[in-house]
Amino acid sequence: MFWRMTGLSAASPVDTILDKENFTLEELLDEDEIIQECKALNTRLINFLRDKAQVEQLLRYIVEEVPEDSEKKRSFKFPFIACEIFTCEIDIILRTLVEDEELMNLLFSFVKPGQPHSTLLAGYFSKVVICLMLRKTSPLMNYVEEHPDIVVHLVDLIGITSVMEVLIRLIGADETIYSNCVDTLQWLENTDVLEMIVDKFSSSVSSKA
Repeated sequence: MFWRMTGLSAASPVDTILDKENFTLEELLDEDEIIQECKALNTRLINFLRDKAQVEQLLRYIVEEVPEDSEKKRSFKFPFIACEIFTCEIDIILRTLVEDEELMNLLFSFVKPGQPHSTLLAGYFSKVVICLMLRKTSPLMNYVEEHPDIVVHLVDLIGITSVMEVLIRLIGADETIYSNCVDTLQWLENTDVLEMIVDKFSSSVSSKA
């Protein structure tokens, strides 16, 4: 009754961490209420997460494989939470990502040849890219247009279901995404992506014959 009458309430565990003089991103990611606080648009939390250094580290959890003997938090929990933070669709965090060439390069480094491309991280990568397609369509598509090798790399990974979903959306199966991107549609029409996909499947069939 006292708390209701005075209007006071206990601070959230996330705010308790933010109140500390020194805290780390990992401490926040390890807090069970962080996604709830993101969705509630906790201003202090979002102002911390929007910083380039934090966005970069969140991306690294999603695109970089770790040794098998790494802690479970690093291997599973932190990549999952990092993906969830991006897919909360907080505009200021997404803007930090799409407006920075280095961060976009880091995100799409996942599809480069020679990477492990684990199914788990591929799923997180795909969720983040699709989120950008929906919420930051123009800057995302402009980036892909300026880096055409991305399409080639996506085709190479078409055997991974989540990556295939990105490719399907990219080439326009979901036309609602491109309603305001006429230039992007024209560029996509001029690419050989459909031929690349056919060649990929043809070579796959030939290798199995």
